[in-house]
Amino acid sequence: MSDRTVAHDTLVIDRTFDADPPRVFAAWASPEARKQWAVPDDGWEIADDQHDFRVGGHEVSHFGPPGDPRYRAETTYFDIVPNARIVMAGPMYDRETRISVSLATVELFAVGAGTRVIYTEQAAFLDERDTPTSRRQGWSQIFKGLERFLQTPQKSGEPR
Repeated sequence: MSDRTVAHDTLVIDRTFDADPPRVFAAWASPEARKQWAVPDDGWEIADDQHDFRVGGHEVSHFGPPGDPRYRAETTYFDIVPNARIVMAGPMYDRETRISVSLATVELFAVGAGTRVIYTEQAAFLDERDTPTSRRQGWSQIFKGLERFLQTPQKSGEPR
């Protein structure tokens, strides 16, 4: 590819879940929980996950179709307020090719017995290897997975 391009976009997803903020926050904070819901396509898997959920912490997730975790997301956490906010940023790769770089904020608000989540991602999509449309589709699937996860009964000892 000889042409180098960048497309910028802001994605906002606003969803309300039937779970309290501590349970929703725990779903983001726990590596075991995230492996159950944070994949952008039905049937995909997460492999070789490194998880350090703290301010300054770094995460690396490989994901993709079974047997081909070709995508890699690297995340650094810049701000974490338990049960209220997560701010993170990092690049995404398709194998060794950087395809996007983004800054994302997850905001949690108590709404009755549930939680309103506003996810805002500002991204630079590089050389048409990733697109705003595919990112929206991926996050739509991820939020469906989060909803399914939150609908399952809590296990004994699971954070609220």
